[in-house]
Amino acid sequence: MARKKKHPEHVNHERWLVSYADFITLLFAFFVVMFAVSQVDSKKVGRFSESFERALESNAFNSKGKGLLPAEGQQKKAPTTKDMKLPVPIKSGVLPGEKQQIRANLGKRAESAHVLSGLAILEIHGELVLRLPERLMFAVGDAQISDDGRLALGLIADEVAARHVRLRVEGHTDNAPIRTARFPSNWELSTTRATSVVAFLVDTKKIDPARLSAAGYSEYHPVAENDSVEGRKMNRRVDIVVVAAEDDSESDEPPPAPASPTKDGPAVDLPKKKEPAE
Repeated sequence: MARKKKHPEHVNHERWLVSYADFITLLFAFFVVMFAVSQVDSKKVGRFSESFERALESNAFNSKGKGLLPAEGQQKKAPTTKDMKLPVPIKSGVLPGEKQQIRANLGKRAESAHVLSGLAILEIHGELVLRLPERLMFAVGDAQISDDGRLALGLIADEVAARHVRLRVEGHTDNAPIRTARFPSNWELSTTRATSVVAFLVDTKKIDPARLSAAGYSEYHPVAENDSVEGRKMNRRVDIVVVAAEDDSESDEPPPAPASPTKDGPAVDLPKKKEPAE
């Protein structure tokens, strides 16, 4: 049987068109994707940038470019210090008239209110200091304000509430160490006492909380020697420092030092009630 004659294979000279078509298809898809990415809803981006700016209180985007950045008409100016609400600066010292009125009025209140008999009024570094001893305010080693202490603070709040002043409450202790579950050291005790006074003044709703501050100084700012019982009593205290609040002035001065020994300024002691012998 005769074999079939093989026909010569036809050479396909157009095979490159398949690869070319694949390449063109991929290139087209690439440009379609790039075009789709570049198209952003400018309104949505504008709303997003405004929300972001409000959250940070500053411009989230401040470039004049296009794309993901908002249009030029949608941009806002960066906030300046004039636009921001700055805290009221604390200026050392009290206006002379205010100082004399607070001193005189508290003196009159002390004549009829025995709870103010332990209050001492001092002028230290140009500031008016209302010194409350521990025996009036707290039990030894505790930070809960006593009933007499609440009455005394209420009378002080009545006097200073309507005045244009700030109050800095300072807690102080003697050098006797304390180590309890609540107060591991005198730092915690002095700070908690100061914040307890601030919390009481806030609860009375007589004084704006923005005009109050608290600080604890532990045993490191004594007003007397700690080598005697009387000296330690004097060191265990709460000082309410009355300072001016000037809304229209600016001050870069550092915070004043805590009200320390009475030798820094003249003291005016109100009448003291008799204490039982210890």
